[in-house]
Amino acid sequence: MKQDDFVEYVKEIWSHDKYYGFNELFDVTQADWSEFNFSYLIEVAKNASQLRTIDIKSKLAWVVLEGKQRELTEFYKSAKLMTPGTSRKLEAFNSKDEAMQWLRIK
Repeated sequence: MKQDDFVEYVKEIWSHDKYYGFNELFDVTQADWSEFNFSYLIEVAKNASQLRTIDIKSKLAWVVLEGKQRELTEFYKSAKLMTPGTSRKLEAFNSKDEAMQWLRIK
């Protein structure tokens, strides 16, 4: 996954109400995060907070590696909290099993 892939995903999935209410799991452990940076993630956080096609009761789990992926994910979580508007819960995990367990909790 590269930045363009993520942008396309946002357009295709987050912008359509037919996916409203679904939890999501992103396993980005094989992703190339070299193109991701703080300013890009701030823009994603702003856009996500304004979307009305995402149920704020749903959850988004990211499976990430330690290092840059973890750091950028934590930054994104902080950016979401400082952005006006409401958004769904986001957590980062080290494994798919941990992420799936969290997504199942109501």
